[in-house]
Amino acid sequence: MVAINDDAEVVTIQTVVGAPTVGHIDIFPETQFMLTHETWDQIWYWPDRAGDHYLDVFERFVDSHAVGEVVAGYIAGDGLNAAASQMTVKIDPTTAMMFKIEEINMPWGRVRVHPVAAIGSAGDLLTSPDAGPGVTWLRSGPTVPLRLEMRMYRWCLSFGELVLNFEDLYTGHLITEAPTNSTR
Repeated sequence: MVAINDDAEVVTIQTVVGAPTVGHIDIFPETQFMLTHETWDQIWYWPDRAGDHYLDVFERFVDSHAVGEVVAGYIAGDGLNAAASQMTVKIDPTTAMMFKIEEINMPWGRVRVHPVAAIGSAGDLLTSPDAGPGVTWLRSGPTVPLRLEMRMYRWCLSFGELVLNFEDLYTGHLITEAPTNSTR
């Protein structure tokens, strides 16, 4: 890419030497947010499609959650799956997984969690993120740091394919209903 003219909505590209001079890229109003004036080596400072930088998202998550809290993670598609669904996600409680926050380390920009399972008073496994009061949360996996990555062009805190800051996808108008994310 040689230049971006935001006012005229024009991108000038240079083709490879010796190649036909018909450089072509498809950019639509819906995908213009992907154009950036940032340099490649500063990807962590790139804004996402809602204009947030990764530190904004991390701090918002930390400000709204506490160590010991149980939060839900939901599967969020990426790549072709996201494009096929027009970058929208329907919250499905059957694809949720619950996590207990074990550590919030601001200087390192890290949140550590471990998976938990809800056990009802009769000893039955509860599968809803809204397990309700009187539930015992049993640890069901190792404590690991959440990854900070882009999902559907939004900064996300994730555990594998599960996104724990689904509120950010919701505020970015990417999901079709508000998530249930916390059992404070």
